[in-house]
Amino acid sequence: MTVYRRQWREKRGNAMHQMQSGILDERPLKERWSRECKPEAKRKKIKPIDESIPFEKTEIALVLSVHRRSCQLRLRSGKEIKAFYLAKSISEQKVFPAVGDFASVGKNGSENFILGLEQRKSILSRPGPRTRENQVLVQAANIDQVAIVMSLENPPFNFGFADRFLLAANFNSLPFILILNKCDLMQKIPDEIQEFIKLADNTILTSAESGVGIKELKNMLKGKISVFSGQSGVGKSSLINLLVPGAEQNVSEVRQKDGKGRHTTVASSYLDLPQGGAVIDTPGIRALGIMDLTSDELARCFPGFFEHDFFDCKFKDCKHQSEPGCAVLQRIEKGLISEARYRSYLRILNALLG
Repeated sequence: MTVYRRQWREKRGNAMHQMQSGILDERPLKERWSRECKPEAKRKKIKPIDESIPFEKTEIALVLSVHRRSCQLRLRSGKEIKAFYLAKSISEQKVFPAVGDFASVGKNGSENFILGLEQRKSILSRPGPRTRENQVLVQAANIDQVAIVMSLENPPFNFGFADRFLLAANFNSLPFILILNKCDLMQKIPDEIQEFIKLADNTILTSAESGVGIKELKNMLKGKISVFSGQSGVGKSSLINLLVPGAEQNVSEVRQKDGKGRHTTVASSYLDLPQGGAVIDTPGIRALGIMDLTSDELARCFPGFFEHDFFDCKFKDCKHQSEPGCAVLQRIEKGLISEARYRSYLRILNALLG
């Protein structure tokens, strides 16, 4: 007898309801994550999980990488383990594990489980999938500074990408480091990029190919937990291979067709630096979400729009579009603010307005 996909769909349970009620955690681990269409007889039966793990069997571990069903963690002893996360624990805390988190880990039989997360001192986040409204995906946790890798050309400097990271760093009171890679290809740094450089806490010119600036970059990252991100194709993975011996990050060339990079980093990972500290390598995402930010707040705090960060437009709700007495539009007319920076602001503003 033929069984159609629609019939299998009718047999699927409400996964969200199971997660919130704890039913999902009571089901065998293999059964929880196997495809719903797999016949019951073919599922491997294992002992159900007992959540009443004695306290003396738990310890704190650092999250090194996050996967679909589990995390790779490092215990205080230095030993690395694999641990599964309980759906019920995540639902209660409303927090999903992220690279850089410190997690409470318990052992039940031969399996390790994440029971909860320690309070974070800082995060870097982005929006979740469009199919999951209001979901926030944390890229990294407990970081000391944000470092982004950019290039002037091949691919060209992306102001929207850079501004989003700058805003995210400012909101979390984190130092912002701008790394201009492929400096051996630079003829001259354009004025609009010089304008952005002034907004960074530190700027360094590097070349992964010739080794220029690598020593200075190592000193800048020493002893710090740094988020390391970049527009695809700017050479971020090549730099990490120089900073972290044995990292073996995948490297790919920029597409000739459109001048954009190919994604080589698919998930965030925690990489220890030989000189102390670590870099959290994040995917070359093309956009970073600015969480909990209104359009009014963006208009009043966009980096580089106001002298000494003092809002001086005529109207308090000015969005710097066509309002009379707008100090930002006046500075653009005088050439004090570049058109590239203003277009970047408008793109972020339109994204917030939906």
